[in-house]
Amino acid sequence: MPAASPSPERLYTLDTLRGLAALSVVFWHWQHFFFVGDSPAAFEVARQPFFSLLTPFYQYGGLAVQLFFSISGFVFFWLFGQRVAAGSLGVRSFVVDRFSRLYPLHLLTLGGVAVLQALYSTGHGTYFVYPFNDAYHAVLNLLLAPAWGLERGWSYNAPIWSVSVEVLLYVLFFILCLAGRWRWLLAASACGAGFALYPGSYKIGSGLLCFFAGGLAYGVLWQLRRRCGSGLALLVCGCIASGAWATQLWLCETLNVYLVMGLCFPATLALLAAAGPHWPGLWRRTGWVGDISYSSYLLHFPLQIVFALAFDRLGFDRAVFYQPWMMLAFFVVLLPMSLACHRWVERPAQRWLRGSRLADVRQPGERAAV
Repeated sequence: MPAASPSPERLYTLDTLRGLAALSVVFWHWQHFFFVGDSPAAFEVARQPFFSLLTPFYQYGGLAVQLFFSISGFVFFWLFGQRVAAGSLGVRSFVVDRFSRLYPLHLLTLGGVAVLQALYSTGHGTYFVYPFNDAYHAVLNLLLAPAWGLERGWSYNAPIWSVSVEVLLYVLFFILCLAGRWRWLLAASACGAGFALYPGSYKIGSGLLCFFAGGLAYGVLWQLRRRCGSGLALLVCGCIASGAWATQLWLCETLNVYLVMGLCFPATLALLAAAGPHWPGLWRRTGWVGDISYSSYLLHFPLQIVFALAFDRLGFDRAVFYQPWMMLAFFVVLLPMSLACHRWVERPAQRWLRGSRLADVRQPGERAAV
């Protein structure tokens, strides 16, 4: 009988894709260096480093966050969906797993950004890019709630907004999975709700749409492999993904975000997961990029403040950030810093918070990017 899951091993393809998405956000946020207060000043998009090579990332890098949501949905339904439905994964273990994964680094970077923004505002009279760094928004950030509709604007380490939305998605995911086989219908309904909410409530709307579209992509792949075998599943997923991207690239005159979020992203994830059983070592050497995705995502904004402070103090004009060598220098710092943070902050904190009695949260060999 065909296997009922994409693979019991780590999916390096999804890990690598998540890591690349995190780095795409860094390119998207390179414009931060040209902000005065919370608005860009005399910013020339095409002068950014390696623009001809990185144009898609500069133009559409913000969509990498929606790709995060899709990957999370796919992986959560893969790793946890059936276990929650069967009652073998309880609320406490699930909450501790998520808290230990997300909160330690969030707390560290929140404190770091608070200090750095205070230093920046002292010398510049404004905050760096994100203006709402007050006590009220500090509380929202401490509660991982800066994107729940309670905020007045962007605050502190603002990229955490996607994690804030994911917290709500985790709660909804767990509740839906308690419905057993009905979880798929409920997931489709959540997708529809996200479609309706976007773009008016684009944070929660895109989160709902992409997370549960990713989960449904896993469900389709699971059914294909169970009924047709892994070979045919790979072929079908390849055709769907190719058709979706071909439609976007050649038939749509402009970017159709609904097509990309609702079909292109989840179909691509299903294709990469379907390839796992056939090429288990695919992208193994780049899996480390996924390991550091959370670190690089949360560290890049405070590091931008450090670079802005340092080069302002040295007397450089902000135009220096148009120079390719400056981007290379930034990544030379960011990547080792993220690796060190993953090894000496994230992983030890997770082991300490989870403890040996919570070892049932994961199964052996499961190291997907969640």
